[in-house]
Amino acid sequence: MTVKTEISLSITLIERVDSLAQELRMSRNELLSVAVQEFIERSETRRMMAALNEVHGEPPDEEELAVLRQMREHHRKLMRDDPW
Repeated sequence: MTVKTEISLSITLIERVDSLAQELRMSRNELLSVAVQEFIERSETRRMMAALNEVHGEPPDEEELAVLRQMREHHRKLMRDDPW
């Protein structure tokens, strides 16, 4: 389903849109739809990356470091006992 909407663009911008649409052999409507979709996807990606960086951007605390040390020691023991 599609919905019609009205937007206002500067003459310079609409000329650039029309030129690119012609170059890409698409309608103005198709070009604007693709552009808006890509803009939304990039925006969502930036938000997701910001959220991931917020969670994972901090250095590990003491509890996490202790778990990492235990994991390394366990791995060393496994490798030491492996006859390969």
